[in-house]
Amino acid sequence: MEKYIENIIALANIKGIGASFMKQHSHLISLYRDNLEMLLSLSNKIDEKDLQVNILKARDIISECNANGIKIISYLDADYPKLLLEIKDPPPVLYAKGNIELLHKSIAVIGTRKSTELGNKIAKKVGQYFSEHWAICNGLVEGIDKHSITNSDEVFSNVIGVISGGLNFEKTSSKITKELAKKVLDRNGLLLSENEPNKKEDQFSGSKASRIQAGLSRGLILIQSSSNGGSKYTLKTFSELNRPIGIIDFKTNSEYNNSDEFSGNRLLLTELKEGLQKMCDIKSKELIKTREIISIAGNEDYKAFEDSLSI
Repeated sequence: MEKYIENIIALANIKGIGASFMKQHSHLISLYRDNLEMLLSLSNKIDEKDLQVNILKARDIISECNANGIKIISYLDADYPKLLLEIKDPPPVLYAKGNIELLHKSIAVIGTRKSTELGNKIAKKVGQYFSEHWAICNGLVEGIDKHSITNSDEVFSNVIGVISGGLNFEKTSSKITKELAKKVLDRNGLLLSENEPNKKEDQFSGSKASRIQAGLSRGLILIQSSSNGGSKYTLKTFSELNRPIGIIDFKTNSEYNNSDEFSGNRLLLTELKEGLQKMCDIKSKELIKTREIISIAGNEDYKAFEDSLSI
């Protein structure tokens, strides 16, 4: 492993030095990555003592990764996903386990954790179709996430699980995430995290992980969400990107037309970018870069959505 990786890990964990800073200074960090003195000059928030302490921690993290088959990819590396670099705060370091070839051909399939039977059926149908040719990017949690990657008890092939804890998931993750993560690896899928291997998930890490899911994906499909549901976190990041959003549209169904759990779908299809602005609490519609919002009402719309991914 390249020596500079420990410097990147150490720098990213300095208090006050976040992912946005690392992106803004990526050119200089690339130039100085082997030079601690020059890295210290980037900001008065970077204290030499703190940096040295973090380097020791970084070495422990690297040893832990080596012992557990976890690959470390820094944002300066050629195999870091280019799409993810387009978000405003891409993780300076990704920890990966499994089939990293999936990194460059994914779409996000998202929705509520409080999914209904109808939502689950749609999620399975959509996931089954798109997993044939794309990697399904997923948070590996209950609800739409789970049902978009499973058929009965089996996980589809071509799944990327972006988990909110570290990749030693038996120690760091909830029961459902542990179960799905193991199955993803068994099916030659990929697990990703921005967190060191033994860091436990918490109440904030899920919304943070959603930006990675958005950034990795060429397109996003919303299966089922209320207008104020947690899907808004992934949608908000995705709205800042010039990529298409697909929305499940099932106007012939009474549950779809009346249930609060589909109110987000209805809002987005009725008001389009204005609906996205409302749902995600975006200050100005000018901040929305979404290329297109596509109604997905049946199988024929899957191909239309796929066609929009290659524009």
